[in-house]
Amino acid sequence: MEAISGTVLLVEDEEEVRAALADLLRAGGHVVIEASAGARALDLLRASAVDAVLLDLGLPDRDGQDLIPEMRAIDDLVPVVVLTGRGAIETVVEAMKRGADNFLVKPADSSTVLAAVNRSLAEGRQRRRAVTALAELGRRGAKVPVGSSQAMRRALDLAARVAVTDSSVVLIGESGSGKGMLAQLIHGLSRRSNGPFLDLNCAALPAQLLESELFGHERGAFTDARDAKMGLLEVANHGTLFLDEIAEMDLAVQSKLLKALEDRRFRRLGGVRETTVDVRVVVASQQDLKAAVDSGRFRADLYYRLNVFRIDLPPLRSRSEDTLEIAMSFVAELNPVLGRRVSRISERAGQVLTAYAWPGNVRELRNVVERAMILATGEVLGVEHLSVDLRRRTDAERLQTLAEVEAAHIREVLGACGGNVSRAAVLLGVARSTLYEKLRDHGIVVPRERGEGVGGTLRGSRS
Repeated sequence: MEAISGTVLLVEDEEEVRAALADLLRAGGHVVIEASAGARALDLLRASAVDAVLLDLGLPDRDGQDLIPEMRAIDDLVPVVVLTGRGAIETVVEAMKRGADNFLVKPADSSTVLAAVNRSLAEGRQRRRAVTALAELGRRGAKVPVGSSQAMRRALDLAARVAVTDSSVVLIGESGSGKGMLAQLIHGLSRRSNGPFLDLNCAALPAQLLESELFGHERGAFTDARDAKMGLLEVANHGTLFLDEIAEMDLAVQSKLLKALEDRRFRRLGGVRETTVDVRVVVASQQDLKAAVDSGRFRADLYYRLNVFRIDLPPLRSRSEDTLEIAMSFVAELNPVLGRRVSRISERAGQVLTAYAWPGNVRELRNVVERAMILATGEVLGVEHLSVDLRRRTDAERLQTLAEVEAAHIREVLGACGGNVSRAAVLLGVARSTLYEKLRDHGIVVPRERGEGVGGTLRGSRS
């Protein structure tokens, strides 16, 4: 990776280790700001322009894990590299959940530390460029994906990174997850942004019509072809062509598309003259294209030609923290359309929207918000404006979630008691017979106790 310089906030309480790391980073061309405690680190982050953070978890005044979300609250774009002597996978997973971008386990050699910091600096710079570009697109009136969750941030980061190239992109995600909008974003951030952006749903047309739409046709090429017609590949010259549901494309059309992409030229249906084009292709699918290749429904050679850069779009249910942000973006969009003046979503309505699983993803959320705004006449979109069916289904999902929470709590208490059911029942405040009943209901298995006060190792599982 090409070296990149930047300002690094180094948070490490051991003086000798901090001095060695600071010397290493400065030798690598970086400006280093040092902190030996968490409170000081937060003050420096607020006061300074920091490009990356190298954070030790074992600090004298607080746990470094707790520091990560506070740093994210100050600067959500700064990459955080965790440096820890706790190599347990649980520690790493928890750090990533709280917003860390990378981690190093002590002792780490010099080249590993520098490589991790350089990579984080590059990612942070790209992240800020993406935010600037997104803001610019928004000012131009373009629709851009909304969401600040880690999963969505990663998808946007990848989109911004690949946009500056001419590489083909494969977008994988459920229906309604925003693949079309991400394709438009890639086009808007690319050097082709002044060229055309055209889209085609490959599942919507039979093979012959799809071929005609892509490549065009000459007069008399087939029945009803009364006039010559340009295809989308030709119209999209110097721009971007987005092919949605690419897995549904007929195999014969796939073959012709592959040749056109490799040669950058093609012939219209019924034509003899070759047309040369310069088109960037972005494709999307609800299913993994490799699985379609394995089943014989998609050409392997076309798959490898297209699958240069893949971006997976997370379903809305896996990033529930984005739900209200997306909902409010729809409110802002629909207010002038519907003649409303909604300025906020009530707490209870927000709870219902966040708890719902959204099988139709962002598209379904937009429909729900639009329906609710039709009913809302004031400034607040309340739970009474949401459909009864949505509220009922959300309540059912909440009950299921409570059951899962109960099961997790029982496992935790049993683990703390070494698998001893009698002790766990006392801590949980229930009769031993009641706890056994709950263990059976949740499919939690513990070894048979060998005597009073003696328990085995917990081995839990969900059926």
